Amino acid sequence: MKTHKNLWPEVVSAENMLAAAQEAMRGKRSRPPAARFFARWETEAMRLREELLDGSYRPGRYTYFKIHEPKERVVAAAPFRDRVVHHALIRVLQPVFEPRFIEDSFACRPGKGTHAGMRRAAEFAARFPVALKCDIRRYFPSIDHKVLLGRIRRVVTDPAVLGLIGNILGSHRESSRRIYGASLFETRDIGIGLPIGNLTSQFFANVHLDGFDHFVKQKLRVRGYLRYVDDFLLFGPDRVTVRAWGEAVREHLAGLRLEIHPDKYRISLTSTGVDFCGFVVRSDGRIRVRRASARRFQRKFEHRKWQWRRGECGAADVRATVKAWVAHVSHAQSWRLRGAVLSR
Repeated sequence: MKTHKNLWPEVVSAENMLAAAQEAMRGKRSRPPAARFFARWETEAMRLREELLDGSYRPGRYTYFKIHEPKERVVAAAPFRDRVVHHALIRVLQPVFEPRFIEDSFACRPGKGTHAGMRRAAEFAARFPVALKCDIRRYFPSIDHKVLLGRIRRVVTDPAVLGLIGNILGSHRESSRRIYGASLFETRDIGIGLPIGNLTSQFFANVHLDGFDHFVKQKLRVRGYLRYVDDFLLFGPDRVTVRAWGEAVREHLAGLRLEIHPDKYRISLTSTGVDFCGFVVRSDGRIRVRRASARRFQRKFEHRKWQWRRGECGAADVRATVKAWVAHVSHAQSWRLRGAVLSR
């Protein structure tokens, strides 16, 4: 495997830092943190570059808040200047790791996404009679920093880049575990957990499971496999084969200190439908919107209308919400659903 030893000059180049600042500001210039940065964005980007070069850069504190869709999660918002650094780093690392990722990993990658993942699942549903659906329990909060860094070091050996990655990882931890050196007195704590909301977290989440993806494809030789973040499907010829794969998958993930959610480990026939990326795909080619997704939009739509009646948003905002959902569900056979939801 080829390693990359001299990536730091690319990360801290003036061109990369300016491009990263523009990417971080895209669509967010009206928001206060980005607006303040935008007022002197070139100067601020060069100041960040100087801090990275002289080693004085340190990530700031996160702002934590809860979201409740589709379930309650704690999201971490990094200071805006840190987001610029995240973009600068990922702009360099993405081209390095992208050729190593399998074709059927669909989250947070150029040209991928939920709709591409759904279409691929539909292809596999038409080819295989049985599917195993799995979800990793509390994936982002469970990622072991040492295991993740070990995966990154197989590809990136530049000490400055690894140091920056270590700083970013160390700026947040859900918990820690203690490891021992040559004696009981030589100990240090290893951080666990990535903050949901970071661009780097999304990228590192893919890197962390890349070895698992290759294990499933090359060791287990599962032809019908695809993954979206921590949600993945294995398609096979019968229940016995798929169940055996499931046990091997469970054991492999345990080596990464990860656990499959027991309530989201399901073997089903593709003729009755397989749930993936908010859609249900069937072996006969039918694609339906998952009921829970429709209910979430219904709640969001009602909340938007309530905001409009109170003057907290304009009619254009309500229309934009509806148009985005219609564009999303149009990838399925959803004509009746759209009429039923919007007519209410």
